[in-house]
Amino acid sequence: MKHKPPPRRRHRSRGELISTVTFLGVGVFFAGETRVLLSEGNRLDAVMMGLFCVLCLAGAARFHIHNLWHLIQSRRR
Repeated sequence: MKHKPPPRRRHRSRGELISTVTFLGVGVFFAGETRVLLSEGNRLDAVMMGLFCVLCLAGAARFHIHNLWHLIQSRRR
C-alpha cells in the first residue's frame, strides 16, 4: 500500500502573512546592511549579517520550503 502524502495546505491567516512580510522585510534590510559592511571592510560582521539575511529569507519562504519538502518525499517513495 502506497503512503499518500499530506495535502498541501494554504497558509493564509493574517498572522502568517504578517510574519512572512516581516521576515521578508528584515531579510532585505539585512542584505543592504551586508553590502554596507562589506564596503566598509568589516568582513566578519558582513558574513554574520549575510547569514542572518539568508535565514530571514528562508523564514519568509518557510511554507514553500515545507511544500517542496513534502513533494520531494512523496516522489522518493
